[in-house]
Amino acid sequence: GPSPDRMGAVSIYKCLVNGSINAGARDAVTSGLTRVNRDRFGIEPSDVTVEFIEVADGLWFTAGEPSRASMVLGTVPEGTSQDVRIAVMDDIAHLFSDATGADYYDVMVVAADPNNR
Repeated sequence: GPSPDRMGAVSIYKCLVNGSINAGARDAVTSGLTRVNRDRFGIEPSDVTVEFIEVADGLWFTAGEPSRASMVLGTVPEGTSQDVRIAVMDDIAHLFSDATGADYYDVMVVAADPNNR
């Protein structure tokens, strides 16, 4: 379980969505991020903030072609091991993909340590 020194931690996520995201998908992403933070770090749901930013189709490119990528930018508690960070990033990519229909490989996740950004 989570270590006691992580109690009181806050997680903030910004989801940069390629195109639009409907209310049901927003709710699914938010509840998934809340669950991951509770299960992995013991962070209370009220301490998880999720913000969605829709990026109009055709504004992002990869290798000169329109990109289908979306990004989930967030933090992990200070001292999170690399193994846990990787697992959390994988959890987030899967839950975002499941909620939005985006391809798993088009979901970019950042899980920064608040003191190493």
